[in-house]
Amino acid sequence: MGTVIVTQMVPQGLLVPRSALGEWLERGVDVVKEKERIVIRPRPVTLDEREEAIRILEEAGLLVKPDWEPAAPPVSDAELEELARKFSVGRPLSQLVMEERAEGW
Repeated sequence: MGTVIVTQMVPQGLLVPRSALGEWLERGVDVVKEKERIVIRPRPVTLDEREEAIRILEEAGLLVKPDWEPAAPPVSDAELEELARKFSVGRPLSQLVMEERAEGW
């Protein structure tokens, strides 16, 4: 079970003594609203920003994993090489863009 902490409710919010949170303050804390209570917990130290964003969205119910298949199958390495060979013929795309801009596109 956790430690009992004496808190104080004031107009500005709920005051929690710094000593009660200890090293959590250095790592940062997450405040999680549950059905019957609010939980203050230390932030995980191993998550990068992307994983942290995914975790927050999942907890909020805002991240949905699709239950359908992608519209097109993945492209194989051989197909990628074939496409690279086909698209590498002719002038560079950057040159075409610069010419079109000069023409007023």
